[in-house]
Amino acid sequence: MGTTSAGTGTFDTPATAAREDRQIEADYFGSRVRAPQPVLLTLDERHLQVRGCNFVERFLPGQTQIGHRSASGRCLLQLPDGALLDCPADCDLERWLDRTNADTGPARGGLRRWRTAATVALALAAAWLALPATAEHLVDRVPAQVDRHIGRELLSQLDTRWVLPSQLPATTQQDLRQQLGQLTASRCPTGAPTPWDAQFRARGRLGAPAAFGLPGGTIVITDDRVPSRPGDDPALLDTLCQELQQMQRRQGLRTLARQEPLSLLLGLFFDDFSATVAVAWPVLSRWLPLMTRH
Repeated sequence: MGTTSAGTGTFDTPATAAREDRQIEADYFGSRVRAPQPVLLTLDERHLQVRGCNFVERFLPGQTQIGHRSASGRCLLQLPDGALLDCPADCDLERWLDRTNADTGPARGGLRRWRTAATVALALAAAWLALPATAEHLVDRVPAQVDRHIGRELLSQLDTRWVLPSQLPATTQQDLRQQLGQLTASRCPTGAPTPWDAQFRARGRLGAPAAFGLPGGTIVITDDRVPSRPGDDPALLDTLCQELQQMQRRQGLRTLARQEPLSLLLGLFFDDFSATVAVAWPVLSRWLPLMTRH
C-alpha cells in the first residue's frame, strides 16, 4: 500500500515512488517536532516532497521560498506553515524553485509586493498622523523667543496689508496700556503673562472692531474698539483675559504644531525655527478677523 501525503490528499503509490529519483537530505524545523528532524526532499515536475519520521508533506509550486542563503553553502527553505528546511544548496532544487516561481511568481510576487507596499503605506500614514500629537507634546521645549518672533511677523503682515496706524495720540495709547494692564492683572483669573503689550491700530481692512492676541504677548486693539473708560467695558476685559490665557498656553504655537508639525519638529532637531515662522501667517491668519483674503 502507499502513503497518504499529509495536507494534500494525494496518494503515494509504488509507481509514484519509482519516479522519485532525486533526493536531498535536510533538517526540518517546525511545529511537528520539538527538535530538528532529518528529512528527505524529493523533487518531481509538480511537487517538492518532504519525507520525515511518520509524516510526508507535498508542496505545490510557489509554496516554497528560499528564505536565506549562508556563506557555508546551505540555504533555508520557508514552507507555507512557517516551518523551515535547512538543506545544502542544490542546483536541481534551485532550478526547480526558479522554474516554479517563474510559472506562479508574478501573481504571487505582485501580491507580496502589494502587501508590502500597503504595510509601508499604513506605517507611514500612522507616523504622519502621530506627528501633530508629537509636535504639540514638544511645544514646551520650544524657546519663548520663537513665540515673540512669530508675533512680530504676524504684526508686520497686518501692518503691511490689513491695518493702518492708530489715530490715538501716543499719550492716550500709553495711558490705555497702563489701565488695561492693571485691570487685567486684577480681573483675569490666571493673571497676565509677562511681558504683554497692547498695540493700537486703525481698523483698515479688518472686518469689524476687534481685540485679538498674537503669539509672544501682543494684543492688537483697533481704535474703534477702545472705550472711553476701559473699566466700564466688561466685554473688552473678558476678551483680553481670554487672549492672555491663550498666550499662557502658547495656543498659537500649539496650533502650528497641529497644522504644520514637521516645521516645528525640524526646528527642534536643527535648532532653526525659520520654517515655523515662515508658515505662521498662512496658518494663523485663518483665526484673525480679516475681512477678505487675497
